[in-house]
Amino acid sequence: MFLSFVFRFSENSDGRHKEVSGSNEFDLLIFTQHWPQTVCYQWKEDTESHDCSLPRDEEWTIHGIWPTQYHKLAPQFCNHSLHFNASALAPLEDQLNVKWLDVEKGTARYSFWKHEWQKHGTCAVVLDSINTEVKYFQKGLDLLDKYDMKHVLGKKNIVPGDNHSVQDILNAIETILGKRCQVECITNSKTKQSYLFEIRICFSKTFELIHCDGIHGFPTNCDLKKNVIYPSNVPVDYRVIQI
Repeated sequence: MFLSFVFRFSENSDGRHKEVSGSNEFDLLIFTQHWPQTVCYQWKEDTESHDCSLPRDEEWTIHGIWPTQYHKLAPQFCNHSLHFNASALAPLEDQLNVKWLDVEKGTARYSFWKHEWQKHGTCAVVLDSINTEVKYFQKGLDLLDKYDMKHVLGKKNIVPGDNHSVQDILNAIETILGKRCQVECITNSKTKQSYLFEIRICFSKTFELIHCDGIHGFPTNCDLKKNVIYPSNVPVDYRVIQI
């Protein structure tokens, strides 16, 4: 294995392992964006033959909105009676294919959205603002438009292709948004080089931006003593299909 995974908020590989919490009680919501080039690194490491789908432009995409208890990886899979209905998302599908893209090419159609809805959306439905499949996914699109991490980081001259300390990234986001976030990396086990993978910002149940202090793994799994690469592309020997 070339990449070591220190922490992925219970999302192992494609994250589609069911872990039932038995409760939908939560303290806050985590909005997670991930960097497609690094997601592709991870997917290719899982199996060399894997292909990736990347957006045509260098943009952060949505991983999910996660109802969360402080210090825990819960709740999850709260209501098995709330089945995923792909047809309900037809009005949003064009936007979702760009902004909530499944980088992991070769998986079943809609599997990424289905997973996020079953694992996290079924726990979020206790909030009126996201109590349906359409509302849940629309909220993700709205949050990305408002808190797009390429724009946030760019304000502090942190752009794809650069190396930065993780503390600089954490500080940049706190300066621009006024709240502390969580930054996730993946690390090459041979070179020990870290790559910027995910950024998580936190919200109250009324979707007011709040500090992420207290969430599991806060503030980072990255090595604070080393710079992290914010890659502008995936390795050239990885075959990537743009959409």
